[in-house]
Amino acid sequence: MNELPLRDIHLPDTVSWWPLAIGWWLLPLLVLLISFAIYRFIKYKKQNRKIAYKKIALNELKDLRLKYKNNDNSVELIRAVSALLRRIALSYLPREDIASLTGQQWTKQLNRLCSQNIFIDEIALQLENAPYKPQSNIDNKKLLATCESWIQALPETRNSKSNKP
Repeated sequence: MNELPLRDIHLPDTVSWWPLAIGWWLLPLLVLLISFAIYRFIKYKKQNRKIAYKKIALNELKDLRLKYKNNDNSVELIRAVSALLRRIALSYLPREDIASLTGQQWTKQLNRLCSQNIFIDEIALQLENAPYKPQSNIDNKKLLATCESWIQALPETRNSKSNKP
């Protein structure tokens, strides 16, 4: 029979691992970029969490200011402000140290919390006594301004230890 001149099967050369394809060069770069982005996001979130108390408190104070802007009911305003200050203080200190305070102990604790004497003189007296009186003569603007400066003076994070009077 006819014999065809056939040659043996030739396999292609083996693929070398070097030089690497472009995707393998970009992969470590992509992993580094994603890792850096995650690190920055976590750092940003932690930084914003520190001042969340202040932002929330200032927004609530702003709402109170708008609510009582045209309302001449000072007793209602000071009761709302007193409740707001108590909630803010409770977010910084344990309930046992804050919940039962009244009068001068309350204003002293507020001043101790922000490490400044913000609630002094007539504002302190109003905050101590006016919520419990049926009528009161309060300077609403001064009260709200004092509360705003107190909120601004608060520490960035919660106090880890309690400040007992």
